[in-house]
Amino acid sequence: MRHSKTWKRSSLDSKFKLPDLLSALMFNPEKDFLRILLGCLGKDGKSISALSKDLEALGFKHHRLILTGYLRALADMNVVKERSVPPSKIYQMTKTPSNSIYESVGRSCKKKYPGNDDIIVYMLCQLLKRPVFESELRLAGATNHNGRPAQQQEVAECKKLLKRSGNIVPTQDAFYPRSDYPNEMAEILSDILIDSTDSSHLVLVTKQMRLI
Repeated sequence: MRHSKTWKRSSLDSKFKLPDLLSALMFNPEKDFLRILLGCLGKDGKSISALSKDLEALGFKHHRLILTGYLRALADMNVVKERSVPPSKIYQMTKTPSNSIYESVGRSCKKKYPGNDDIIVYMLCQLLKRPVFESELRLAGATNHNGRPAQQQEVAECKKLLKRSGNIVPTQDAFYPRSDYPNEMAEILSDILIDSTDSSHLVLVTKQMRLI
């Protein structure tokens, strides 16, 4: 089971077992399954047998016929492609999965305001309407933030509500921003929208706007 990021097993397996790694992340088994499956496939792809074993190690125990049907449906939608390597069929990603909220926020914050990880804390707290966990901030690239630790009672209540929604919740501390960035938030959200819809060619950039 993988989170929104596509993890490279070669660099992580030497230190972590996958279930141990996932216990430190926030993810939703139902909603994140496609991202997890694509992460398991990796760049080189896998057979159904190999993929099934990886998913089972991560807690997903699906009959191979069900997994085969799911992969064929993804192939019909051009999410994965199928190639024959007798006696097996190998499934590969046809395109990189869309960015998670952490990747999108982190990339835009660092592009617009490099060196200020506190804006990432603010953005995620505003969007998710709760304190954000350390692992979530790492996924967004906020490794040098100055967030204010949330009180344990707040964190416990937050975990309870998240678990009720089907999320697997990490055990680390959670944080609030120490400062507010409402003006910066509007600019970052605009950048995320333009980027996610590949609409930069439609944006009129004047000399005056570049100086702002």
